[in-house]
Amino acid sequence: MRKAALLATALVAFAAPAMAQEVTIRLHSFSSPTSLDHTEHLDRWAETVEAESDGRIDVQVYPAMQLGGAASDLVQQLEDGVVDMIWTVAGFTPGRFTGTQGLELPFMHTGESATMSPAAMEFIETNLAKEMEGIKVIAVHATDGALFHMAGDCVETMADLEGKQVRVSGKYIGEAVKALGGTPVGIALPGVYEALARGQVDGMLINWAITKPFKFTEVTDCHTEPPLYQTMLMTLMRQETYDAMPDDLKAVIDANSGSEYAKKMGVVWDSQTKPARDVAVEVGDEIVTLSPEELAKWKETVKPVYQMWADEMTSRGYDGDALLASLLEITAKYGRQ
Repeated sequence: MRKAALLATALVAFAAPAMAQEVTIRLHSFSSPTSLDHTEHLDRWAETVEAESDGRIDVQVYPAMQLGGAASDLVQQLEDGVVDMIWTVAGFTPGRFTGTQGLELPFMHTGESATMSPAAMEFIETNLAKEMEGIKVIAVHATDGALFHMAGDCVETMADLEGKQVRVSGKYIGEAVKALGGTPVGIALPGVYEALARGQVDGMLINWAITKPFKFTEVTDCHTEPPLYQTMLMTLMRQETYDAMPDDLKAVIDANSGSEYAKKMGVVWDSQTKPARDVAVEVGDEIVTLSPEELAKWKETVKPVYQMWADEMTSRGYDGDALLASLLEITAKYGRQ
């Protein structure tokens, strides 16, 4: 009996280190610590994962590129193992997430993040395993709809875009602006306010929700609905970090990842659309809506950009046309507008 008790004690002692195993996750983000991305997503994710693992996972959150480098370096930092998780945007690393950028094609969106986010997750999980090799996708969720916000005259027709310089956040939406008659300009988000204030650009394509914290209504006068696209926000973990975890801690990560989590974040973003739009109304900005005829013309005009993306994917070893068909099918299922 005494031997059995001693054996049991020894087994518990042997098992204890495994149960007490700790994992540190260094999470790097380009966004401000006061942004929605941190206050409602990354910081809360860290707290939840730490709590559900009984403190065995320590998530260290570094906003605003505190670990150094530029936003365009985040993917390399992840792949090099400098950090374990990143929060980024597909367009920040040109050529790296071309497949994911298909979700940002003009008029490929559902208009709401709560529906576009699970559509994004399904498209990525179904089609882009090669693009995500070495990466554990925590979530890819969409912003609310991005539209033209102009300093000066409204954009109600394609003719109104002629000669206008418009800030864009990615390659394919830039091609759409070209097709519609404008000139796309790439400017990092922190520099957009000043560029508008100084007249360096005539407007921007960006989602409603972000206009409020960045006070963009101070430097814009007119806003054109409906949205043209939605930006993909990517929370990514290094696969090696995930694979090294014991199964019970992997389960904690899995419980806070995936389509349902992406949809949850989408609901948060959608909740910010109306308050941001209301600010524009309160300051006296004009909000215009494209006529059905003009909208149909825009949709037809940007169609070549779809094939441009499909051809690029073909050059990367995919069946680009099949990928485009899948993208259209999935986004339609979730309510593409």
